[in-house]
Amino acid sequence: MSKPVVLIASPCTPDVAAILKEAPAEVEVRFLPPGEKLGDHLAGVEILYGNIREPDFARAASLRWVQQGHVGVEGQVYPAFQQSDVLLTNCKALFGPQLAEHAFALLLALTRAIPTQLEYMRRKHWERGPLIEIAGMTMGILGLGGIGRAVAQRAKGFDLRVLAVDSAPMEKPATVDQLGTLDTLPAMLTRSNILVCCLPATEQTHKLLGREQFEALPDGSYFINVSRGRIVDEDALIAALRGGKLAGAGLDVTYTEACPPDSPLWTEPNVILTGHSAGGSQHIRARAMRFFVDNLHRYVKGEPLLNLVDKQKGY
Repeated sequence: MSKPVVLIASPCTPDVAAILKEAPAEVEVRFLPPGEKLGDHLAGVEILYGNIREPDFARAASLRWVQQGHVGVEGQVYPAFQQSDVLLTNCKALFGPQLAEHAFALLLALTRAIPTQLEYMRRKHWERGPLIEIAGMTMGILGLGGIGRAVAQRAKGFDLRVLAVDSAPMEKPATVDQLGTLDTLPAMLTRSNILVCCLPATEQTHKLLGREQFEALPDGSYFINVSRGRIVDEDALIAALRGGKLAGAGLDVTYTEACPPDSPLWTEPNVILTGHSAGGSQHIRARAMRFFVDNLHRYVKGEPLLNLVDKQKGY
């Protein structure tokens, strides 16, 4: 009986090759040749590590499981894939550490006026300005998956009170002072000096944060988004910034990516914009591949896969 074929749609670096030596003997591991198209190498493939776009999906007759090497799956859940019996898993929680660090890097850069201080340094200008201490503030976390939990854990180290809401009921972790479902979002917003968005992009969350939600925040609040830009109505965000409702916004994502050159976000004085780079880490590639190998062992044993995505919900 032939072995299930696993296709890795990413480069075979030495660290990845070393980790894949621990893959179960019951599978055959192949790599997508550099520079070649995925669709030309899908025949007989049962397991794919990577993404498969709609035009190629029809060519993957043997496909039974796709493991993505990242978190967001909105590009993968097109109708043909949703309606199939192909399993989808992602790397949620594996990106938590670096995304949480990036969220706090954006927040502290805003509250400690780091961009202004860098400009002073370039001009060799020595000046002190008004700075904000965040200890004692309340942080509201929108989405308490792996990323939100990592943010909450670090928030406690900064002496923040932590509130959170999520789309699904769950047990409250010790790092969160109060947890509710999305219908409690309005109440959470009124108490959040800092709002951190960690939700996935779904139909339910599209433009979830609009004028009404930003207006509910206390004056002078901070908004941080390290998840998906389409959760935010950017016109409402810009209005909140210009009206003083928000003291600043740290954004790793925008509604349209790359952020259009004519977007006001590029030049708003109290915005820090990074180019969807919060997931970067020297550890993530190896971390994701180890997770995949663990899931491969589960697959060949017939055990439930970890991080199984609900293709209808989109997370």
